Amino acid sequence: MTRTHVRVPTGTRTRGRRWAAATAAVLAVGLAACTSSGASPTTTTGISAAASSAIHAFYSPPSPLPAAAPGSLIRSVVVTGVPEVSAGARVWRILYHSTTIYGADVAESGYVIAPSVPAPAGGYPVIAWAHGTSGFAAPCAPSLFTDSGGGAGPYLLPSLALYLAAGYVVSAADYQGLGVADGVHPYLLGSSEGRSVLDATRATRQIAGLRTADTVVIYGHSEGGHAALFAAEMAPTYAPDLHVIGVVAAAPATGLSTLVATIGTPLGAQFLPYSIPTAYSWTKTYTDLPASTVFTPAGEAFASTEVTRGCSDRVAEAIVTHHVTPGGVFAAGAGSDPTVQAHARANDPGNVRTTVPMLVVQGTADGTVPPPLTDTYVTTKACPIGDTLQYLHVTGATHGTVVIEAAPTIVAWMNARLAGSPAPSTCGRPGDVATFTP
Repeated sequence: MTRTHVRVPTGTRTRGRRWAAATAAVLAVGLAACTSSGASPTTTTGISAAASSAIHAFYSPPSPLPAAAPGSLIRSVVVTGVPEVSAGARVWRILYHSTTIYGADVAESGYVIAPSVPAPAGGYPVIAWAHGTSGFAAPCAPSLFTDSGGGAGPYLLPSLALYLAAGYVVSAADYQGLGVADGVHPYLLGSSEGRSVLDATRATRQIAGLRTADTVVIYGHSEGGHAALFAAEMAPTYAPDLHVIGVVAAAPATGLSTLVATIGTPLGAQFLPYSIPTAYSWTKTYTDLPASTVFTPAGEAFASTEVTRGCSDRVAEAIVTHHVTPGGVFAAGAGSDPTVQAHARANDPGNVRTTVPMLVVQGTADGTVPPPLTDTYVTTKACPIGDTLQYLHVTGATHGTVVIEAAPTIVAWMNARLAGSPAPSTCGRPGDVATFTP
């Protein structure tokens, strides 16, 4: 396993989810030009052509991919100069083995950040971070440390400094299809996301010079909340070597079977930036779901052109530009099709009891994940199935601000799980929920 150093430039960050045009072009060309080689990236500094080449080569796995257990580290590289990473913290980009939903060995990517504080005797505890929607193809990977995930600068764990100061290592999966060019990312497909999160955490524990414990807290937001819930459900059977002590989900994507039922109706219009990529990636992942079941011919043409052309902001812009409507893109009856609904129900979190304590936080002013969806997940799925779950409404928080406003509460909850304190639960309270104002 090879480690090299690549520096990320600072001073070029822009607000919003849009890629800078030059950066997008470089990434797209570079990723497409990657050769299948096990060669090591060269040591570089600055943003020279050599550095760009080294970054792109990192994401090209050996071909053929040598057989290895899920979570085996293929390579890691030290990255310096990442904006918003506190002084003294260490950053790695990682490439590791995972598995598809059909059990095939696949290379995936991610990043790791370690705090500057000394590791405790047993090693650093790990936060398995699952990011929200960044996009649906290779150039949208958070480990590229561009601004594709929204906001200014790279898409890192929000309030990162708080978690590093508390002594956690952050292990962040890109998800299948992001970073490594391996088709479209299986978007909101829980068992794929869960594998990515758990295997990235396994790989993190193999980085030379980084001492971690097997103690893990899984945490995700939005799509990542969906991923975190699935990872926690899967951990006892898929990754029994990890000692998962809790899971945190902020504004998680839940109730997919409810949302899918609306995809071809006017009610589904506000969810088109998410429902179109979901449907497209499912038709590319599930072997029993042809595109004609879900899309009109025009809808399939739009999805195949736009979903992988850019990141999530590009898809949203294309929907507006092309005046896409639910009835124009989705086939009649797609939302009620038995195969579509079966897959949607399988991707609803809460079908399997989670064996570790849970914290779910939801902003009351969230316009992306409506609070009633999360309320329904808690009151009709998680609590009745026997989960130990604390559900908190964060007064006035939006989809984007809930992870910032709830961060001190989340860190305190994680620390309490590390200390072995009994986990609180709101199940059984009116609405199975408590409310707090930051």
